[in-house]
Amino acid sequence: MYSRIRRSKHVTLLLLTALFMWGCDGDTVFSPDDSVVGEDRIEVIGNATVAVEPDIASAQVGVQTFAGDAVEAVTLNNTNTDAVLAALEVLGIDGQDLQTRSFSISPQRAFQEDRPDSIIGFWVSNTVDMTLRDLTQVGQMLQAAVDAGANSIYGLQFTVADPDSVEDLARTRAVEDARRRAETLAAAAGVEVGGVVSLRESSLSVPYFFRNDAAESYASSGIPIEPGNVEVSATVEAVFEIR
Repeated sequence: MYSRIRRSKHVTLLLLTALFMWGCDGDTVFSPDDSVVGEDRIEVIGNATVAVEPDIASAQVGVQTFAGDAVEAVTLNNTNTDAVLAALEVLGIDGQDLQTRSFSISPQRAFQEDRPDSIIGFWVSNTVDMTLRDLTQVGQMLQAAVDAGANSIYGLQFTVADPDSVEDLARTRAVEDARRRAETLAAAAGVEVGGVVSLRESSLSVPYFFRNDAAESYASSGIPIEPGNVEVSATVEAVFEIR
């Protein structure tokens, strides 16, 4: 008789354990019995994405030149780079928003003629970081740079000047989403959500360019540009008491 009772209790414990583990599937845990997990709580994951219009743009504008002599190649590059910077400043870009990123001189060897030891000329490259604070002028600025002699433009991206405010909004909405999920589960179980036991930010994305086909295009002022939206996403892990 004693052996049968012990086996019965053992089977009951296994069944309770299996039921609890089955209920843990997914990103939400509801534990109504503190004899199983130690306390009554609901664990949820809250997510939120905030999309805002960008208010700043940046790009790398470069001038590449080639000449048979290194001094000649540098002189030509200096002339073209000065013309590009002057054109941008005429359009109103502030000098503090132009910063040299890189400058290089590279020999061009006669590989095609099977003369790798022979230098037939020199490549000179000067690249400038450009920050644009008026998005209505992005296309015009890029077109002006090309017209003045820029032959390398890359890294165009849109973002926000004050990312902290957007990130804070994403965090706030992620916490609100977590509470909404917890309240939905609690209502279905016939209990109420109490205070926060723990709260942890598990991820936060930085503002990045997001193409929006409905965005305004500034084609009339130069190179067609669509600023689109920037998105910031936040995810939090929250644990709430059950009342």
